[in-house]
Parts: sequence; C-alpha cells; structure tokens
Amino acid sequence: MSDRCAEVLPEFIRNNYSARLVEVGSGRYSEVAIALRSRFKVTATDILEIDAVDCRLKPIYVKDDVTRPDLRVYRGASLIYAIRPPMEIQRSIIELSERIGADALIKPLGSEIIEAARLRLINFRGMPMYIVRHATAIE
Repeated sequence: MSDRCAEVLPEFIRNNYSARLVEVGSGRYSEVAIALRSRFKVTATDILEIDAVDCRLKPIYVKDDVTRPDLRVYRGASLIYAIRPPMEIQRSIIELSERIGADALIKPLGSEIIEAARLRLINFRGMPMYIVRHATAIE
C-alpha cells in the first residue's frame, strides 16, 4: 500500500466526516486508521486474530466478520470504509452501511472497477474511491 493512500484518504475523511468511523479488513495496513484516531473514534476490524494484524491497532481493534457482523461494533458510525477489500466482502460492506445508516467508502485495488449501482465513483486528489452516502456526511 502506498504512502499516498495514508495521506489522501485521511484527508478526504477529515474533510467530510465528523463522527465515529469503522475500518473493515484492517489487516497489517493500519496507516489510515492510525492517522485518523487522533481526531475520530476509530474502530478497526478484521477476521484475523489481533496477533495477525498491525500491533499498533490493538487499542482500537475488534475481531469481526463483516459478512456476519456484530452490529454493536458498527452502530453509531458515520462511515464504514475499507482499503482494497476483496470483491467477496464489498457487497457486505455496502449492505452493513445501509443497515446502520452510515456511509460506505471503498478504496479499490488499483484500477479495479466496482459494479454496484449504489456506489458512486469519485476522484479525490487523483485517488479513485467508491462511496455510497446515507446523509451522514458533511457536504
């Protein structure tokens, strides 16, 4: 993962959100969650055990499977975001965001095209990302 993502994605989120955030599929790439946690209440999730993810996430990490989510982990979030999530969980991220009334943001892998009618492709500082809004974002 490039350092550019760790710079641009937090900037976009800081400019558009003001409440709790949940990162899905954190794994070993924790730069975005770490960059955001000084300003937001951030929860990082993955299906892996904590010792398989970046140890800097330990205070904010919750093991959870977004395909069968524990809704308590996500309630109150204004944004659920994922960086390069596998295609098989992208629909679960979108459906979960709709269930709890949060926006969903997916930063795709390279030039990957996500075909979901509800997602809108945006380009922020040259970085493509897909978003679905549920009226929680600051316009």
